[in-house]
Amino acid sequence: MSRYTRLERAVMDALVHDLRAEIPDLAGQFEESRPSQRRNSGFGLFTEMIVDRSRPAPTTGPTGDLGTVHVMVGHLPDPIAFKARVRHGVLLGLLGDSYGQDTRAIDFATVAFDQVFTVDARGQSIPFEPTRQMPPSPLLNLHRHNDHDPATRPVEPPPLVNVGALQRVQEVDAPPRHLPALVLTPDPTPEPRVPTDQMSLLIGLWALIGVIALLLVFVFRLPFALGVFFAIVAGRAVKQQTFLTAVRKVVDGWQTSRVIGPD
Repeated sequence: MSRYTRLERAVMDALVHDLRAEIPDLAGQFEESRPSQRRNSGFGLFTEMIVDRSRPAPTTGPTGDLGTVHVMVGHLPDPIAFKARVRHGVLLGLLGDSYGQDTRAIDFATVAFDQVFTVDARGQSIPFEPTRQMPPSPLLNLHRHNDHDPATRPVEPPPLVNVGALQRVQEVDAPPRHLPALVLTPDPTPEPRVPTDQMSLLIGLWALIGVIALLLVFVFRLPFALGVFFAIVAGRAVKQQTFLTAVRKVVDGWQTSRVIGPD
């Protein structure tokens, strides 16, 4: 089964946002469709789209060529206008109108393009930026914290006693208490290991899950809803005490190995 071109996907992403009020499920129809016939009319293009027959059809919806998306394509001096052709809310195809510019020499499968934008009711151009069109997500709240503010950061007392291998190293290398440390210890004192804070560890894991979810959506083309579902499930999973304990042991062991160094 053939795939959509980069131009077709970019235009449909913009049309999904442009027509979100008129055709709310346009994104789902496009993702569950495949391209059929493609035609270069000489003054634009048309791509026929066949939506999966097993997908429930909308009960109501508009009919016609809808949308205000424009794209600068190739070396054309003026943009091409793109519209989604629908019948009763069902996606039929993608229509491009070059406003009379000759497109016969353009290979729309490989042509370079930029400046994707829509036009509002006043005729003003609005650049389409996918990252700005994302709906509010709880994943974004994971990055909003005040850990960087010293006034709100909890003060932890310095560790009084180290345990394990680090304690043995310090007991052997520590200078006698009655002698100046600068005289008997020319080498710097090993840096004490900082205990891993459970909340900071949990925030770090949530941030990592958020980054992975965004990569799945924008790099691997995973539907946004599945990306949010993955983030929610993974976010709940990492809150398990057994999982946090295992990760904390790994981090503490890594910090200890950095302080002690290779034997």
